[in-house]
Amino acid sequence: MAQQPPKSSESRAMATPQRLQTINLKSCAARGDHVSFGQFPLLPTELRLRIWKFSIIKHRLVEIEVEAPESDLGSGHATPAPPLYSSTNALNKVISGRNYTATVQNGLHLHTKLLRVNRESREVALKFYRLHIPCRMRTSRSSSLRIGPKGQQATLYLNPEFDFVHLRHRGPVEHTTLDFMHDLKAYDPRGVGLVNLALDMNGMPFLHESLVGSYSRLRAELAAPCRASLVDTLSQLRNIIWMADSHFGRAIMGPLQDFRDAGVRFNHSMPVRSSTSSFDLLTRDPRPAAQVEPDLRYVLTACRDPRQMHVQWTELLEKWSVLPRHQINERVLFAYELPDYEAPIYDVDTADKFLAEEERSWIQGQTRRQFWVKKWAGRLPVESPEELEKASRPAIGFWLFPIKALGSLEGDIYSSKKMFDMTGHWPELALARLF
Repeated sequence: MAQQPPKSSESRAMATPQRLQTINLKSCAARGDHVSFGQFPLLPTELRLRIWKFSIIKHRLVEIEVEAPESDLGSGHATPAPPLYSSTNALNKVISGRNYTATVQNGLHLHTKLLRVNRESREVALKFYRLHIPCRMRTSRSSSLRIGPKGQQATLYLNPEFDFVHLRHRGPVEHTTLDFMHDLKAYDPRGVGLVNLALDMNGMPFLHESLVGSYSRLRAELAAPCRASLVDTLSQLRNIIWMADSHFGRAIMGPLQDFRDAGVRFNHSMPVRSSTSSFDLLTRDPRPAAQVEPDLRYVLTACRDPRQMHVQWTELLEKWSVLPRHQINERVLFAYELPDYEAPIYDVDTADKFLAEEERSWIQGQTRRQFWVKKWAGRLPVESPEELEKASRPAIGFWLFPIKALGSLEGDIYSSKKMFDMTGHWPELALARLF
């Protein structure tokens, strides 16, 4: 049998219903096109450099888990550690010397290909990603750690002004996160370090407990450089993202999921998180208001109310007498997060496969629960074919809302699950760059 040629972008689009085609911009590589420009080396050097730079500028949400060595976490005997804050790096800056492990989650496709196209593109990439810090890389949620050839650590390349660092920590923060914050400044040639921070409902309460609950002890025990770096880093932050993505938010069976006021519905507008870190940030979700506005009434998160993180953050700044140098842009991230058993989304094909399976599962789920669906939604199926065709096209990425759009930042905001009515607050939309 003759081998079938690969599907073109046109045939793939025809095979995927319009309502399931994402609004994400697709690169030539993602579409399966092969484009070359043989005359590029003949362009003036200045023009080539401008093209390299233009192609590299992007935002990333980089998830980093910082953990203490196993001995510090209670397994085995403690290993002798070198004196802290006594050694320097290649920039001749003092580093913590702490034996923590910083692991980048979902490191697949994290670094730009311009690092390895040629010498010219690599120089541009290294200049843009000026902060180079040792780390480990996890290529996917299920893969083992891959830390470079022959067991050597990899290098994380960061641009503090464009990258958002989602910090997670295991172990005492004084042995992990605080030293890592210091080292981010030490490995930055400009001495800036962390500017854009993202924290979730595991990370922020833990940070609050350590820095506020153990304030007196930490003030006495932290090395002077660490204390100075902590206060300086907190004061210079420009952007904070509170992570409220969860495994809920699109296929909504409200009463079965403890969201009784949500009813039974499908939130087509809720973005879907991908495993890729790169994204384009749109100041406004571009999908039609007639499609998005009804979905904004039902913005769900299965984590605790994200406003708790703002309250804890405010207490932390007050406790450490931190005076922000800038007006911090606090936003809340909402998106549907794939469960661990789902294959990750990182390109056009995996996005198409997920969306098709999601729709099939939603239709079958209505049939299995038809008694309850008819009771709560009044009909089966919940949406007619005509209504489905008018629904929002899916977006792979995440929404960002200002923290104040979520309502009062005082009072009883300690619920375990939350549904927000966000009508009247149009979100920013981060669209993942699909490879």
